[in-house]
Amino acid sequence: MRRNRINKGRGVCIAAEQLVALSAAAGVVLLLLCAMAFLAAKIDAGSSVFSAMSTGALAVGAYCGGYAGGRRRKRNGLAMGALTGLLIFVIILVAGGIFVRSTEHFSPVGKLMLTVVFAAVGGAVGVNTKRIP
Repeated sequence: MRRNRINKGRGVCIAAEQLVALSAAAGVVLLLLCAMAFLAAKIDAGSSVFSAMSTGALAVGAYCGGYAGGRRRKRNGLAMGALTGLLIFVIILVAGGIFVRSTEHFSPVGKLMLTVVFAAVGGAVGVNTKRIP
């Protein structure tokens, strides 16, 4: 009788794939925030514009992180994307608590839903994107 192969490194592999997805999301968010900061300086935008810009950058970054995780994982894109979105939210919550120390204009439920939904959609799209040989 043959023994089934045991995947001992499965958890490490998932963690590495999540790290790649989080890195992709962080890179996209950083690039978008830099571009938006440049535009805001040029058009002399008010303080209300910054909130919309940062929320848009977060949504696009979460989508790209979920997409990158889905492409690498090649299965369970919705769940892996949602996990990526949850991790992005936790990182933003911790970083905001450390650096800003004020959460008066921060809606945690809204940001959580935004990051999880956009990252889950990105993960599903990433899994279902055809590979070019």
